Amino acid sequence: MLKKVMSVVMAAVMLLCVFSVSVFARTSEEADTHLQYNKDGKFKIMQISDMQDFCPMRSITKKMLKKVLDTYPVDLIVLTGDNISSSSLIRLEAVAAINEFMSIFEKYGIPVVMTFGNHDDENTLADKAFQVSVYERYKCFIGCAGEDLGDTNLATYYVPIYSSTNKNKMVSNIWMIDSGTYNTENDLGGYACTTKAQIDWYKKTSENLEEAYGRKIPSIMFQHIIVPEIWDALEECDPGTPGSISHNEKSYKLPEGTVGQLGEGPCPPNYSNGQFDAVLERGDVMAMFFGHDHTNSFELNYKGVGLINTAGIGFNSYNGWNEGVRLITLDENDPWSFETESVTYFDLYDFDDDVARYHFKLYSSTSDSDTQFACLFKYIFASIKALFTLK
Repeated sequence: MLKKVMSVVMAAVMLLCVFSVSVFARTSEEADTHLQYNKDGKFKIMQISDMQDFCPMRSITKKMLKKVLDTYPVDLIVLTGDNISSSSLIRLEAVAAINEFMSIFEKYGIPVVMTFGNHDDENTLADKAFQVSVYERYKCFIGCAGEDLGDTNLATYYVPIYSSTNKNKMVSNIWMIDSGTYNTENDLGGYACTTKAQIDWYKKTSENLEEAYGRKIPSIMFQHIIVPEIWDALEECDPGTPGSISHNEKSYKLPEGTVGQLGEGPCPPNYSNGQFDAVLERGDVMAMFFGHDHTNSFELNYKGVGLINTAGIGFNSYNGWNEGVRLITLDENDPWSFETESVTYFDLYDFDDDVARYHFKLYSSTSDSDTQFACLFKYIFASIKALFTLK
């Protein structure tokens, strides 16, 4: 009997290993990513970043995810990393953590693509290959492991969007870039940088698409960690300037007219392999969208390319008052343009709503521990009151 049980266990383990390794073979060209513009010529994307949670996911994050999906129907969800917390140490924990949000997206039937952040596979036995295999269990997931560019930069691929009237005519493109974890390339420390292999793949693939369609394909790019050029894009200012942050004994602010907030100092790599220069050289990327810096939410234009940061949505890690998601609208009739806006918690919920306000303050790192403790009871009382009011 014991031998029989062990045989079943070993077979399951072997099957799991095969499933995990097989994701390496699935590239952009092989992924099931046939997306088309709608009849009105629009294509709507929701960027969600830095959930950075485990199982069970905090109730406020799950509630907010459902609320934003009910309020803003979209054609595609893009997850830009730190989707789960590095606290998900073993595979079963990682599976459960991913299921917390993917089961929601599955229920709504919205296609999902993802890439990784620096925390997804940190301090865990659930490596990136295994995590991709978990995402692939959901029908709504149309991403892939990406190109064979190394184990640490697995989720690097592209997602074409086709014409509303011609399913074979590629109109727009989405580049998904795995920006890595931490720097092991040199002695500068800090966060990882996109690799030379990734940049070469982007340039070559961009050239191939241009050759195949006889034109550059208007594109947007998503990744977790912002590019180092952000420090050139920001404006140096006097110390103490409202809305400014400090970096290397200097102060910086968003340039005049920039939409959004600079809630913290950006955390790009301490070096560059030339990704932004490659984007400028190819001229097909209208904007690059990032997460990583949880309290930053801005729309900055630098050298004709949007550098756009999206605030985190998770309440398990630090956050600010701009907790939320980003909406992006592409237009088939004007493919070299896009519209974008951030949607925050208090865009979804009225600040005067006691239940919503106390729920936020209970979980938010903008509250100190005493405030959170007090808000626990206020939230319970407000919830009970609202329940009886509804009756």
